[in-house]
Amino acid sequence: MTKNIRDIKDKALVLSGPALLDFYITQWEYFQTTHMLIGRLFFSVDQQWIERQCKQDPNYTCISSTLIQLWYFYLFRRLTTHVMSNAISLVDAERSGRAIDSTLITRLYKAYVELKPEGIAKCNAEFRERLGAYICYYENPYINAAVSYIDTKTHSLRTPEHMREYIQVLSELFIQEDERSERYLRSNSLAPMRNKLNERFLRSEIGCIYQMADLMFATGNDNNGLCTIYALLSRFDNSNVLQQFLDKFVAQAKKTITQNCPEIQASTDGGKAVFAKAAVIYLSDTLNAHLDMIATLFCNNSSFTKELRHVFAAAVNTDEMHSRLGVTPARLAAEFCNIVLKNSKTRSDDLGSDLTQTAELMLHKAMDVLHASHDKGLFFKFYQLHLTRRLLDNTSMSLDLEKTAIAMIYKTVMMSVKRHGNKKGSDLEYTLECAASQNSSEAKQMITDIIVGAENSRNYTDQVSQAGFDVDFKVLHGKTWTSVNSNQDAKVVLPSQLLKVCDDYAKRYSAQHSSRQFNWLWAYSKATVQLKFPKSKGRYAQIGYTLVLNPYQVSILNLFTDPSLYDGDVVLTPQQICANIDIDANIAASELVTLTNAHILQYAPDKTGICINQTFDSKQRYIDLSRIKPAQHKKEEATLDNRDSKFRKECIMTDISGILKKKECMGHRALFNAVKKSRENFFMLTISDFKESISKLIDKGIIERDEDDHAVYKYCPV
Repeated sequence: MTKNIRDIKDKALVLSGPALLDFYITQWEYFQTTHMLIGRLFFSVDQQWIERQCKQDPNYTCISSTLIQLWYFYLFRRLTTHVMSNAISLVDAERSGRAIDSTLITRLYKAYVELKPEGIAKCNAEFRERLGAYICYYENPYINAAVSYIDTKTHSLRTPEHMREYIQVLSELFIQEDERSERYLRSNSLAPMRNKLNERFLRSEIGCIYQMADLMFATGNDNNGLCTIYALLSRFDNSNVLQQFLDKFVAQAKKTITQNCPEIQASTDGGKAVFAKAAVIYLSDTLNAHLDMIATLFCNNSSFTKELRHVFAAAVNTDEMHSRLGVTPARLAAEFCNIVLKNSKTRSDDLGSDLTQTAELMLHKAMDVLHASHDKGLFFKFYQLHLTRRLLDNTSMSLDLEKTAIAMIYKTVMMSVKRHGNKKGSDLEYTLECAASQNSSEAKQMITDIIVGAENSRNYTDQVSQAGFDVDFKVLHGKTWTSVNSNQDAKVVLPSQLLKVCDDYAKRYSAQHSSRQFNWLWAYSKATVQLKFPKSKGRYAQIGYTLVLNPYQVSILNLFTDPSLYDGDVVLTPQQICANIDIDANIAASELVTLTNAHILQYAPDKTGICINQTFDSKQRYIDLSRIKPAQHKKEEATLDNRDSKFRKECIMTDISGILKKKECMGHRALFNAVKKSRENFFMLTISDFKESISKLIDKGIIERDEDDHAVYKYCPV
């Protein structure tokens, strides 16, 4: 056997190139077959005699192992350098673009893997399945050859001025080598190969690569370059390398979000409604543009997505962003939803003719801002306030779209509520979840009330049609319509025919629902009146004008137009008007201002009172004066702001006392940061709210200032 192996060695030394590789592989395969046959023939000897001898003398080996050692010592060690140099030359030829028989390299590396001589320390790589011979004589030379080849190609480019080209060339070479390694290396050799290339060509240039990434992020016009850098940095097993690239990405994203967002001070066209639309669309589009970048360039990396959303939320909730927007992001999202869901025919701002087709897409943009908002409770309050107005004014684009919006809001809020295993999160998270469920159910009930009210109104169609007018009754459940003020201090005097219909409806409803208390909400009602002015010469003088009025305005105009009350031209003072219809003086004054500004009423020539404008003229036939006054809107919104501010301060006081109870004492800045962190997912902590909460806790004796350092607070146990 020894002579045979030496003859194989002598023949191999005179060969080169593919012929050498083919000869060596063929001889190894023949040797493997012979080795297997001899092992079977001497199996009994190995099991009995050799095994006993090995116990007495460790230098004894079985016949099968002896054959492998003969091949290793007399052929492999003396021939491997010659074989590998020819194999690497063949691989280099493939790197240069020449066609080779790749099966020779594949068969060769498998032959090296199969060679596992026992008792030789150099070949015992237990952590790599005893692949010592393969590692030392095949893997290492192959990796060194790849490093040498790439170094030759990139040596002249490893300068700061050529770094962009270096990154591109290096990426292409790495891709080629990775594909080649999968064919010519064992699977557990890929990691050592990648680590060797990373340390040689990336680690030393990592600073220049980061600088190039900063430049690409700043210019924003080299997505291919960013994709290449991400692919190179992803090769490192150390997550800190990629984390620094992520930090640069989110820093640039935050800068883009903050600096380029529209400012309300710069908005001059279209008012706040158009600005709210522009701001929400910008914020949503910016977020989605960066998410698309992550999906396209950064392989949809979940860490990048999570960090981007966190930074987006932090940027949107900063004081700087609040000053730009003029409102909190929660209220901005609520205002934008109101713009989208309102019927375009009744909106004063022009939001485009295709809004109906794109309403759901626009709502998704609002949901992006809502998801990032830390103050979702405030969003619920303003959204319900706007929903109430839309439903009562019949300005909703579609009830089906309203239901879709409610489902989207609930889903968005629930996605932002954190869960920890099977346990619920913090008390505030649980409160937010309950608020989302309650808001969703109340909004659905409000829509149901509108649908049921429309069906009930049809029962009175025949009766009111004979009277010459139509009515639409809405029955609102007091527990659901929380933003509606049910306290009616003012009374109204309606025309006798309309009053009869209202009384009849009230009696029928009370008979059907005797356990319920029935109240008319005149402040939220309106009437459509067809009115002709005798001396008008305008384009609509003959057919008359359509006026949309609230009940107070109807009561006032009824005094001037109802012949059963007065004959001829009627002139009344504000005091007489209040006395005749028993209306509050402040409400009467407000409505008289509205009617006189619209030129429907006017002051008499002698200034003794007010009369109807017989010569009224308008370019518009349809005139709506019924809307709830802006002052009432502001009052309702101010009430919501006050409730929300009180809730925030209670949360802040709870956190301060809880933190100090655990820490016993803490400095002003550290305590502020701790409270801010605990509430960052729900609302933004302001310095004024924090100081006010501190003062209240000190006044109550729950905490106190340190005697030596007034900037340190201590908990006072009861």
